[in-house]
Amino acid sequence: MKKPDVVKLVAEISGLTQNDANLATKALVKVIQDGLKKGELISLSGLGSFRVKSRKARMGRNPKTGDMVPVPPGRKVSFKPTTKLRKLIQ
Repeated sequence: MKKPDVVKLVAEISGLTQNDANLATKALVKVIQDGLKKGELISLSGLGSFRVKSRKARMGRNPKTGDMVPVPPGRKVSFKPTTKLRKLIQ
Protein backbone atom coordinates (compact mmCIF):
# COMPACT_ATOMS: atom_id res chain seq x y z
CA MET A 1 0.00 0.00 0.00
CA LYS A 2 1.37 3.39 -0.97
CA LYS A 3 0.68 6.87 0.38
CA PRO A 4 -2.19 7.67 -2.05
CA ASP A 5 -3.91 4.45 -0.96
CA VAL A 6 -3.49 5.38 2.70
CA VAL A 7 -4.83 8.88 2.06
CA LYS A 8 -7.87 7.47 0.25
CA LEU A 9 -8.63 5.06 3.11
CA VAL A 10 -8.17 7.77 5.75
CA ALA A 11 -10.62 9.96 3.83
CA GLU A 12 -13.17 7.14 3.59
CA ILE A 13 -12.91 6.10 7.24
CA SER A 14 -12.84 9.59 8.74
CA GLY A 15 -15.26 11.33 6.41
CA LEU A 16 -12.63 13.91 5.49
CA THR A 17 -12.08 15.13 1.97
CA GLN A 18 -9.12 13.61 0.13
CA ASN A 19 -7.29 16.94 0.42
CA ASP A 20 -7.85 17.13 4.19
CA ALA A 21 -6.83 13.48 4.62
CA ASN A 22 -3.67 14.17 2.60
CA LEU A 23 -2.83 17.16 4.82
CA ALA A 24 -3.48 15.10 7.96
CA THR A 25 -1.26 12.27 6.71
CA LYS A 26 1.54 14.69 5.80
CA ALA A 27 1.23 16.35 9.22
CA LEU A 28 1.48 13.01 11.02
CA VAL A 29 4.57 12.01 9.06
CA LYS A 30 6.17 15.42 9.74
CA VAL A 31 5.48 15.16 13.48
CA ILE A 32 7.05 11.69 13.60
CA GLN A 33 10.09 12.82 11.58
CA ASP A 34 10.64 15.91 13.74
CA GLY A 35 10.31 13.92 16.96
CA LEU A 36 12.77 11.29 15.79
CA LYS A 37 15.18 13.99 14.64
CA LYS A 38 15.15 15.35 18.22
CA GLY A 39 15.72 11.83 19.59
CA GLU A 40 12.25 11.54 21.13
CA LEU A 41 10.26 8.34 21.60
CA ILE A 42 7.11 8.45 19.43
CA SER A 43 4.42 6.15 20.81
CA LEU A 44 1.12 5.59 19.00
CA SER A 45 -1.49 3.62 20.94
CA GLY A 46 -2.61 0.52 19.06
CA LEU A 47 0.29 0.79 16.61
CA GLY A 48 3.64 0.87 18.38
CA SER A 49 6.60 3.07 19.13
CA PHE A 50 9.34 4.62 17.02
CA ARG A 51 12.73 5.52 18.45
CA VAL A 52 16.23 6.30 17.25
CA LYS A 53 18.94 3.84 18.24
CA SER A 54 22.68 4.42 18.00
CA ARG A 55 24.94 1.86 16.38
CA LYS A 56 28.56 1.46 17.40
CA ALA A 57 31.39 1.38 14.90
CA ARG A 58 32.24 -2.16 13.85
CA MET A 59 34.07 -4.19 11.29
CA GLY A 60 32.01 -5.47 8.38
CA ARG A 61 32.76 -7.64 5.40
CA ASN A 62 32.63 -6.68 1.72
CA PRO A 63 30.40 -9.44 0.29
CA LYS A 64 32.06 -9.23 -3.12
CA THR A 65 35.69 -9.53 -2.06
CA GLY A 66 35.43 -10.86 1.50
CA ASP A 67 37.70 -8.05 2.75
CA MET A 68 37.07 -6.58 6.20
CA VAL A 69 35.95 -2.94 6.07
CA PRO A 70 35.25 -0.49 8.91
CA VAL A 71 31.59 0.49 9.32
CA PRO A 72 31.26 3.91 10.98
CA PRO A 73 28.92 4.54 13.92
CA GLY A 74 25.44 5.72 13.00
CA ARG A 75 21.82 6.02 14.00
CA LYS A 76 18.83 4.01 12.86
CA VAL A 77 15.08 4.17 13.33
CA SER A 78 13.59 1.31 15.28
CA PHE A 79 9.88 0.38 15.40
CA LYS A 80 8.39 -1.85 18.08
CA PRO A 81 4.76 -2.89 17.46
CA THR A 82 2.25 -3.13 20.30
CA THR A 83 1.23 -6.55 21.54
CA LYS A 84 -2.22 -5.99 20.05
CA LEU A 85 -0.75 -5.30 16.57
CA ARG A 86 1.61 -8.27 16.84
CA LYS A 87 -1.29 -10.60 17.65
CA LEU A 88 -3.40 -9.12 14.85
CA ILE A 89 -0.90 -9.98 12.12
CA GLN A 90 -0.01 -13.47 13.36
